[in-house]
Amino acid sequence: MDDSPDDRQSVCRRSLEPIGVWVKRDGEWSIIHRCCTCSCLKTNRIAGDDLPWALIALAAKALARPPFPIDAAG
Repeated sequence: MDDSPDDRQSVCRRSLEPIGVWVKRDGEWSIIHRCCTCSCLKTNRIAGDDLPWALIALAAKALARPPFPIDAAG
């Protein structure tokens, strides 16, 4: 989500890709990353150099592709 995404690495030292966001009870956002090699998950708080529109797009991705039929939610 920032200009240099390779600065966050997984335990196996491979690159991470952002896959989602979550909001803590205090309202602080964190980015969920998945390792491109071992698929481990890691979270990082958002930082000042994270791109705001990229964070919004990442959050909206979950709404655009829900894991269930949207008409079944009613």
